[in-house]
Amino acid sequence: MPDYTKPLFHWYVDCALGKELVFALYTRPCRYGRCAFCALPSMSDGGEVVSAKDIDAQIDYILSQYTQEQLQKIAKVSIYTASSSLDQECLPTRSLMYLILKVCDLPGLKQVSMETRPEYVEDWELKMLKNVLGNNVVLEAGIGYETYSPELRNKVLNKGLSIEKLRWLLSLLSENQASLKAYLMLKPHYSLTEEEGIIEGCNGVKELHSLSKEFNVQISVHLNPTYIAKGCRLTDEMVKNGYQPPELASVIKVVQCARQLNMPIYVGLDDEGMAVEGGTFRSAGLDKAKTVRALLSFNNHQDYGRLIAEAGYPESYTENGVNCCI
Repeated sequence: MPDYTKPLFHWYVDCALGKELVFALYTRPCRYGRCAFCALPSMSDGGEVVSAKDIDAQIDYILSQYTQEQLQKIAKVSIYTASSSLDQECLPTRSLMYLILKVCDLPGLKQVSMETRPEYVEDWELKMLKNVLGNNVVLEAGIGYETYSPELRNKVLNKGLSIEKLRWLLSLLSENQASLKAYLMLKPHYSLTEEEGIIEGCNGVKELHSLSKEFNVQISVHLNPTYIAKGCRLTDEMVKNGYQPPELASVIKVVQCARQLNMPIYVGLDDEGMAVEGGTFRSAGLDKAKTVRALLSFNNHQDYGRLIAEAGYPESYTENGVNCCI
């Protein structure tokens, strides 16, 4: 039986703003729970109730792991659960406020990011959080946009996110001067070739860029090379159909597309131990370790030219070498 007073995990890492503290809290699992590619619900056993008091203890535990000097340097706080950070049945508003009150006076805090499904975002809660954090701290909602094709997103991956719901969310975020983090999967299904995966990724970047301009909402793309996760509904199907995870070269091309549009993009290369053996991104013919280091560095500096130089990529990957915005 798990210890409900201990979090799933916590990280103290570098990000583009400075130091980031990640709260990954143990809660009830996702109530939606139908995404075909997601293994996160398995991180909360059996759907048991985790009390607000338990979650408060998790928050205290995480904060106790860092020195005052480390806490003073925090520029970004990210809140994750095995569900949605704004689903009040999984993360009670009381506990969310408890966390916010613990961090709101950190002198370097610039952003608070909350992972959630759009349907749990409410106007009153955004306003309450803004009132506590003040105008100098940006609220960010992180959602799974996943892929450009509505059919692939909703009929195959079963995400349950329509363009209408996305537009509604952006309107709400705009009213509250909040930003959006949109997760984008690279080559999310075995039916896509490598090239089709790149096109799908670039088209997703273009759509998000257009929506950002239309609603005047800052959108950052978080690009995740799709991996074969343990325990998700697509695992057996992907293995049976010989799915090959995307190449790092394909990751670079979608990054280039975003930077051509001057859009922030971050690359997630950590499967958090949830991938099957051999089920993560590939790097045929490239120096994998060098490229991964370059991409992780890029997440902080956002300089495409520097990324190419540090990765040691050939001339064809220079800023004007390939037009990936198809």
